[in-house]
Amino acid sequence: MSLNVKNRFILLDHVSLIEVQGEDHIEFLQGQLTRDIKLLTKKQAKFAGYCNPKGRILAFFLAYGYHNAIHIQIDKSIEESILKRLKMYVLRSKVSIQSLSDQFTQIGFIGPEALTKINIDPPQNFLEITASHDVIIMRISKDTERYQLIGKKLAVDAFIKLALSEYTLMSIDEWNNASILDGMPEIFPSTQEAFIPQSLNMDLIDGVNFKKGCYTGQEIVARTHYLGKVKRRMYRVSLESQDNLIPGDLILNEKEEEVGQLVRSAKEDSKKINALIELRVDQVHGVLFIKDHLIHIHPEDQIRFD
Repeated sequence: MSLNVKNRFILLDHVSLIEVQGEDHIEFLQGQLTRDIKLLTKKQAKFAGYCNPKGRILAFFLAYGYHNAIHIQIDKSIEESILKRLKMYVLRSKVSIQSLSDQFTQIGFIGPEALTKINIDPPQNFLEITASHDVIIMRISKDTERYQLIGKKLAVDAFIKLALSEYTLMSIDEWNNASILDGMPEIFPSTQEAFIPQSLNMDLIDGVNFKKGCYTGQEIVARTHYLGKVKRRMYRVSLESQDNLIPGDLILNEKEEEVGQLVRSAKEDSKKINALIELRVDQVHGVLFIKDHLIHIHPEDQIRFD
């Protein structure tokens, strides 16, 4: 599993942006999400899970402060259902929730030269945010200089013209491969309510706060944390296949027992697929298959939870 796509960019039209604002917006989200929303700032984004009462994840959020609101990024395929569910719980709270997908544009790019070219200091730390030229720039990788830029369409178009003239377009598979290499999960319609936060390693990327108090699903998530070792974790894997894999596809061991599920995947080339899978920890050193294809777990991940 490798990545060599420096000085490339992509229009991120597969993600959606939701705005939550109003007098009670912090308290409202505090009772809904796994992360301590009171700690969000305009300079530092955070991951958060949105769970059902049984602690199963409905959505994987990337959230940050924006003026007097909170902006939340999710996969576009679940935007409608998440908007509907969030609005159900507003009740008498002074909160407004809306989609910003038709107002804001998002691009991703790899390599800091686009920023230094127009005299912007690149964010140095994971999920750190820099605001400039009517856009915000966020570093979204710990190990590579990978960034996301968000703003109104005219501002983003101007940035592309000024800063990305020497960059070339990258494919969605290349971008998703970078996210998989970074161990970033995602939730799709077929995997809503399939995982608890810890089984997607959200506790390891600061996506769960165990001291913040009550939120939907908190009792189950906290019990898993405090009562012992997590039995399922997320792993980076690769396989040789030309199949189109679907999130939620089953992982089988050599006894054909169901021991995990596919979280997300991306094609590296015509023969190889990289993926994130949720797997029983006691199966990590065994022989594993997805759709009859042999799975190879990333060497570092094989010993991560031993």
